[in-house]
Amino acid sequence: MKNPAFSLVTFFVCLFSSAPSVLAQQAGPPPENRVSFARAGVFLGRTGSALGSGAYVEVNPIRWVGFCAFAAHSRATFVTEGKPVQDWDSTIGVCVTSHLPMWKGFLISPFLQMAYQSDHDRVDIPLGNGATYRYEQNQMYRLWTAGPSIDRAIVKDGPRWQVRIGENFGNGPAVKRAGGVYVVGGVIFPLDHPVKLGRSFKRMIGLKPKTAPSPNPMI
Repeated sequence: MKNPAFSLVTFFVCLFSSAPSVLAQQAGPPPENRVSFARAGVFLGRTGSALGSGAYVEVNPIRWVGFCAFAAHSRATFVTEGKPVQDWDSTIGVCVTSHLPMWKGFLISPFLQMAYQSDHDRVDIPLGNGATYRYEQNQMYRLWTAGPSIDRAIVKDGPRWQVRIGENFGNGPAVKRAGGVYVVGGVIFPLDHPVKLGRSFKRMIGLKPKTAPSPNPMI
């Protein structure tokens, strides 16, 4: 489990390094150094006891403090005592985060999150008469996770790469496996200005947004 987590971190670090900084894409004075009031995103990584996907919503009513909610799902198959075990979980939780001042286009935000994780294990054991014995175990765990998130703009006023790295505390497979590492990466979208966000997608594919024609000078 450690190798996939390390590969995900390496992948998103490379994306961060290769993406042009939003500060280098703009002319004139820099915009106000604050996080969008509302942001939403999707991510992939070790969301629970295995690799999976998730969704994230964040609201920042105060300049440097935000609140968020998320949901995730992961699934894996492994072998225990020679028998394949199917494991999957669903996680839903909330968090609080603090945004530090941007540094060279990077936004670093320490976070603390609390989640409830519903973990499911299923083992199918073939019997000699052609039948199969199925054993299932379902449990609910409460998890605490602390760590930093790091994000960087892909284009001005547009989506941002984001990586969230932390450690799980509490009970359950998410704490015991892979040293309790929590690591996800994905894309987060600022929702304050939908028009600017839409124009940013054109810049991402190399198209220049249309600008209003200047009025003809009076003769």
